[in-house]
Amino acid sequence: MPDDDEVPSTVTPAELRAMLERAPLEAAGRNLRLLPAMVVKNTDVLFAAPEVTLDDALDIASHVGAAFVTLGERTFDLAEFLGDAEGVPASLRNNAASHDGDLEGMDLQFIGAGVSYAWWAAVDWSQELTAELEEWQEDADEKRDRERRERLARAQQLIQAAIEDAGVRAAKPMSRKPVVEAFIRSRMESRNDVGAEYALRWAPQRVAEEWRSAYALLDNSAKVFISDLHELPEWQRAKWKPSVRRDVLLRYAVSRTGGWAPTDKWLKDMDAKSAPTT
Repeated sequence: MPDDDEVPSTVTPAELRAMLERAPLEAAGRNLRLLPAMVVKNTDVLFAAPEVTLDDALDIASHVGAAFVTLGERTFDLAEFLGDAEGVPASLRNNAASHDGDLEGMDLQFIGAGVSYAWWAAVDWSQELTAELEEWQEDADEKRDRERRERLARAQQLIQAAIEDAGVRAAKPMSRKPVVEAFIRSRMESRNDVGAEYALRWAPQRVAEEWRSAYALLDNSAKVFISDLHELPEWQRAKWKPSVRRDVLLRYAVSRTGGWAPTDKWLKDMDAKSAPTT
């Protein structure tokens, strides 16, 4: 049988049956031995009916000095045809089932001067079924790809919404994951909202990355941050009151990072760095 990227042959079932029945006589008429064998050498030259007839193929075998020819036939196997495809339309499945076990094609193979030749013929309904299945599979693949893109886009939309949410940003980092998950779940459209399920898995990590990025920028400009902090009137009023001073620092850090709350450790360390000296 030809590979998928080769041009298939198409003949009627009656024509295929007639060629299969007369092939032995036509081969004998050309002094070609018909052997019940298989040519295992990869095909070098492929012919296909109806462009090349059975008689033409046998004439070529005789011309190239083939020692023998092999004749094979193929019956249609429904299970093999459908493979692992799921959701095949009933009309296509039923049409294919009506041909299960029917003669589907025949081939003639021979070797001449070290070159392997194969001639192939297949019934028209076989090629039509194959074309219909391939078209359906392409449509199904496109649908799956489209649905996947839509789910990923929805997941990204929900993740971005979580990143921008004031409540998520204000949550303490060590207890933020359930806040993020609750935010996503509150926006699930149904139990089968796959995009939201993706977001549930990915959002906590993405939110954490955004938080780390915000505080990395703040840490990299710590001197400027501390200088600006010291210029705040409320910090000046509270600088000798540690508890109140840390509250001022907290509010200022949140404002400088776009609403992201710091960890307790960050707050403690930054307060130590920015505290007034005696």
